[in-house]
Amino acid sequence: MNTFLPPVWAEGVARLRLGIEPVDALDPEPGARGRPPGTAVHLEHVPRPHPLPRGVDRTGRVPDDVGLPALRRSPTGRFAVAFGAPATDRPDRLVVRIVDRFRRQLPRRLSLPAPDLGTVLAGEAAGAPPARGCRPALFPSITYGIAPGATAIRGQVFWQADGAPAQWVRVEGRSAGAPTTTWWAHGDERGEFLLVVGPLERLQAISLSGVVDVDLNVHARTRPAGTEPVDSPTGSRADPLWLLPVERVTDLAGDPVTAGTALPPGYTTTTTGTVRCRRGSVVRADPFLLP
Repeated sequence: MNTFLPPVWAEGVARLRLGIEPVDALDPEPGARGRPPGTAVHLEHVPRPHPLPRGVDRTGRVPDDVGLPALRRSPTGRFAVAFGAPATDRPDRLVVRIVDRFRRQLPRRLSLPAPDLGTVLAGEAAGAPPARGCRPALFPSITYGIAPGATAIRGQVFWQADGAPAQWVRVEGRSAGAPTTTWWAHGDERGEFLLVVGPLERLQAISLSGVVDVDLNVHARTRPAGTEPVDSPTGSRADPLWLLPVERVTDLAGDPVTAGTALPPGYTTTTTGTVRCRRGSVVRADPFLLP
């Protein structure tokens, strides 16, 4: 039975289950300006263990996507999951891996709610279809090309016990003495991060000192023991993102998890520090040590 056309026509209707549009955390505007180039979205809902790819990328390492199936990107730059594929119709949540093949932005792993077909059809009939669009923010890596004249902090985080890099840290920044966080950064597998200092308060902006002090809070998840299961479709620590947490999104319309500003569960190890920045330049901070 046709839904829209007279019976004499053969009708096929493709309905969206989930739409994903990764955006630049520093420029999250809709459209091409805020759309990170080189981004791909991969599904982690695969039979396990998923085999590791035999090849390596141009840097000689296993690629971040580990050969997982990729979502097709539309001409608008958005990625879509449509109804009609058994692999993506069944689960009520879809775990995706968002990667930038150029590594200008850092990868993320997200568990996204996805409505079933009955919910979508009921919503369409009532004139209130459920939210199906998600705009996860991707944060800059140390190779990100920031704008000339920007103020930024480049740092690295280590475990004090053995000097190993603290992987996938989260960094919160604010003007020294300010009560709330205003800037955020994500770290990579080497413990490196790039925090771009955004707009300043008026008195700071007109100051003639040429410097701004930034308070940083650095958060990391506790290191898993060598015997703990690996959180990866491959079941292998050869997956470059096996320690990157899968963040659970509850609201597609506007969730701090999607924005990348909420701390993932387990990020309980913390250190702090204050960095003096010269306005209009990138400063290399002293290493941060986690207890």
